[in-house]
Amino acid sequence: MQLDRLKITLVFFAAILVVGIMGFMFFENLTFYDAVYFTVVTIATVGFGDIVPKTPAGRLFTCLFIIVGVGLAYYTFMLVISLSIEGRLKDFFGRKKMNRRIAGLNNHIIVCGAGKVGGNVIRRLQEENQNFVVIEKDVQLYEELCEQKILTLHGDATLDEVLLQAGVKRAKGLITALSHDADNVYVTLTGKSLNPDMTIVARADRPEAEEKLSRAGATTVIFPSVMGGRQMVSAMIKPVIMDFVENLFYNQELHLDIAEVKVHAASPLVGKNFIENDIKGRFDSIVVAIKRDEKLITNPPGTQVIQAGDIMIVLGQRATLSKLNALALAE
Repeated sequence: MQLDRLKITLVFFAAILVVGIMGFMFFENLTFYDAVYFTVVTIATVGFGDIVPKTPAGRLFTCLFIIVGVGLAYYTFMLVISLSIEGRLKDFFGRKKMNRRIAGLNNHIIVCGAGKVGGNVIRRLQEENQNFVVIEKDVQLYEELCEQKILTLHGDATLDEVLLQAGVKRAKGLITALSHDADNVYVTLTGKSLNPDMTIVARADRPEAEEKLSRAGATTVIFPSVMGGRQMVSAMIKPVIMDFVENLFYNQELHLDIAEVKVHAASPLVGKNFIENDIKGRFDSIVVAIKRDEKLITNPPGTQVIQAGDIMIVLGQRATLSKLNALALAE
């Protein structure tokens, strides 16, 4: 808003300079260079010495020019100073407030890199209402994220102090989406050393980077180019399935969702099978699979007994899934 006002003011200021130069050339019969000098010293209010208005018309024009020109020059000067001071103060207090909010985060996700891949990660985390903080080295991207009120740190994610400032020891996960595989390996290694229990999802461009990222501590390695190719083929040969999956995961207007529901030991679901718990009837949801230790049980039968520590992959309505999740987390 203020920047727009400054632009308009500068246009008017330039216009009044042109009017002053042309007016003094016309009324006082001055050369262009003398008219420029006369205009500048008038607006600057430093007074006249070697050149003064001689004609009545020139004096009248000078009076009007002083009132308008000096007033506009003063307003422009004060607006520039105001923007400079307010901008710095706003930036200072804005960063202090953001740093306090980041320091208060717990069990959050750290996103390293806000480029093409990282930008999509950020949008998806926003849609999922996840607490997260972004680390971005590029100044322009950093400022854009700050303008969007996204918690962001300006710095190099490969540095320990930057990850610590992002609360890596309190984070539940880290997503490194930097453009170079070597940087992602370094971030993964550093993040895992600072928080061994943290889940790390790393981006990779080259196949040979997968093994290095896994050795560095990445829980999952994602190849954006490979996934993009798979989606394109699926969209060609399985368009209906592809459309359903896209709507299921990414369409917020669709109330159907798929969730991971972890069952705690004190949950009333433990020790009973699906028929006894009546998950389909009570929550209008379908258990697609169960992750038990390292084993994945797909399409579990109704007689399957739920155990503590099971992670159920459930398909259902968002509202009912949240109720099922609350029951599974009951203590």
